[in-house]
Amino acid sequence: MPRRYRLGERATQMQATRERIVAAATELYIEKGISATTMHEVGHRADVAPGTLRSHFPSREGLERAMVDRLTAEAPLPELSLFDGTRTIRERLERLIRASGTFIDQAQRIYRMWLREPMLSGPWAEKGAEYGARWNELMRAALGPLANDDDAMAILRGVLEPALFEQVRGRTRSTEQAATLITDAIVPWYRQREAEAAVRVGRRSAKSRVTPPQTRGERGRLVRRAT
Repeated sequence: MPRRYRLGERATQMQATRERIVAAATELYIEKGISATTMHEVGHRADVAPGTLRSHFPSREGLERAMVDRLTAEAPLPELSLFDGTRTIRERLERLIRASGTFIDQAQRIYRMWLREPMLSGPWAEKGAEYGARWNELMRAALGPLANDDDAMAILRGVLEPALFEQVRGRTRSTEQAATLITDAIVPWYRQREAEAAVRVGRRSAKSRVTPPQTRGERGRLVRRAT
């Protein structure tokens, strides 16, 4: 029993050291950026010896994968089930914008790190591609019939940018208040766009049902059959 206790205690200490290293690297990336941060600085900030740092993270990529795992766990992506039960484009947009605001709140450390220096390679790029694909799915689901409308998609992408959301929220509005304000501002345009798209679809449908005019030869054959 004592031996098991010591093994468990050692595992706990190792995990605590690992978490301290990840936290130190995250702080430095936010303060200085990726390219300006060295592994030596990470070890110094985490208060671990170089050998201990190498033991936990033999490579920088391994450390960054651990950072990605930690930071993305703090900011989970919304699920497509977000739109369950919605009937109108306003309902879908409102839910997406509110979910985006919550995500921005949770992803503050990732956002601050990106502002210091964009993460464009390695595990950051891999996770970024995954995030981008999910947000694209969410936006298409929110737009519904307008999913293939380039203008509608471009506006929604801009609306979901963290910088715009932070500007609207300012210092006095809550996340929910900012989401409602943004929704109120854009929904009239999307409703108009949706109505215009419905008219175009109706015209194409009506046109496809019109009987094509008869040619002179067809009219002649009908006359001969009648006589």
